[in-house]
Amino acid sequence: MSIDSAQASSRSALVLVTSETVDRLRTSQLVTGVAKGESLLLRSASTLTPGPPAAAGWRASPISPQFLAVVNSAIPFSQNYGSLWAGKGLSTRTLVGLRLESARVRLILAPEIILSANSDWVLRHDFFVLPLPPDRSPYDFPFYVGAFTIDQPMRFGNKAIHRIDPGETTAMLSSNRFAFGFSNENEWWGPGIRNAIVLSNNAPGFPHLFLRTARPLSTRLGDVEIRWLVGGLTESSYFDTVTTNNVRSLASVAATIQTRWDQNLSFGFARSVYATSSGWSQIPWRWFDVFARTSGTANASVRKDHFYSLFARWVFPSEGVELYSEWARLLVPTSLRAFLVAPNHTQGYTLGLQWRGPSWRDGNFRLQGEITQLEQSATFRDGPDPSWYTSTRVIQGYTNRGEMLGASIGPGASTQFLAMDYLKGDWRLGTFAGRIRWNEDVHNNYGFPAYASLCSYDVSIYSGLRGAKRGAFGTVTADLTIQDRLNAFFQNAGGCPLDRRLDIHNGTLSISFSPGR
Repeated sequence: MSIDSAQASSRSALVLVTSETVDRLRTSQLVTGVAKGESLLLRSASTLTPGPPAAAGWRASPISPQFLAVVNSAIPFSQNYGSLWAGKGLSTRTLVGLRLESARVRLILAPEIILSANSDWVLRHDFFVLPLPPDRSPYDFPFYVGAFTIDQPMRFGNKAIHRIDPGETTAMLSSNRFAFGFSNENEWWGPGIRNAIVLSNNAPGFPHLFLRTARPLSTRLGDVEIRWLVGGLTESSYFDTVTTNNVRSLASVAATIQTRWDQNLSFGFARSVYATSSGWSQIPWRWFDVFARTSGTANASVRKDHFYSLFARWVFPSEGVELYSEWARLLVPTSLRAFLVAPNHTQGYTLGLQWRGPSWRDGNFRLQGEITQLEQSATFRDGPDPSWYTSTRVIQGYTNRGEMLGASIGPGASTQFLAMDYLKGDWRLGTFAGRIRWNEDVHNNYGFPAYASLCSYDVSIYSGLRGAKRGAFGTVTADLTIQDRLNAFFQNAGGCPLDRRLDIHNGTLSISFSPGR
């Protein structure tokens, strides 16, 4: 199954980066192998959604509406929902729009309507926390206030949210080899299913210019895809009260190769550089930041930070197996010796696998497992060691409008996930379980007194059910997650034993509908 064949019956549908269409394609590759140009390591709605045939001329068509609803019973829990931040209560995202396109020009107007109850939730007030700086919003996460900071509100204000987001809007010109344009769409870079370290759809899309390959470039080593973008990141309204630092720049580049000797094996790399900016007029001139040094800018008028990533994906269709990995670092080793002595310094990584095999009544079982590790290594004892996505130079960190641009688990966290699904025809049904240890770098470095640091790891343990059904009118997916957040937000005021801990029980139900088969 290819993206083209999946959308043949509904050319008006827009394929999102973590949609059921992508999930079905990736699952089918476990049996059929990876077709040319379908490594899925770099993807966005405008590249996943097929355009008109070359001889079709101009075509205008509406984009069939897509809908997502998320309900949280006790606390916010929001992962990979794009422009939707799922607070407590009901939150919805509705995508509508239209397409105007020809063989060389594409205009995708795909705004999203965001509605969120953003209901109140209260933590206990007898836990240890230092006061926020006077310029910080009361909704700011209170533990990132020292050298390494980040724009990560605990709640987005105290009112219901009603807004229209630019969503997956894109305008571009393309030739046989390259495409150039302007977009607000989400990008997903890397092989991860649950977490992408560099770019994901966890945060709202940001306005950016891009230059990329229109189709894979054939070389002696394999087929190469390249993406290069520069854009502007916006501070949330719930980080600080300073109005002169609300915009930052982001320049990112990525390239992948689908190897000629094995089409099922693909490699890639990416680098992101984010920097302070005095306004939007500076953003388009930051294209070449992807090649810039950042270590010498701490006292400059423009302060920059960065990280880079290497990743790979290998599918074995004869065995129904897929293996993938991503390895990233915040700091470039100063020498080979430094790398060999401490290769894990400032690293983050994802390891994952999928397996598909036959079951009863012509169905299939699918097993998925993924771990992501973004916690500091033991080398932080050697000196100041930044936590992932936080920064000393760009105080809002690697975020857009208060949400992480990369892995949904956020800074200083780790996660393990396991799922089993039964697949048959147009439907799937499965179960899953996982664990997230949140903000562990805060726990190690914040300076809690002994009574507040012992036994106070902030950990979510969750399990649930999930399913999907394709029909004549579209595809419906549903996920039910039951989560216990233990020592939530370090709310253990009694240390060991756990006699004054705060555990929060939260249920999350998400339901989505997308048109087409």
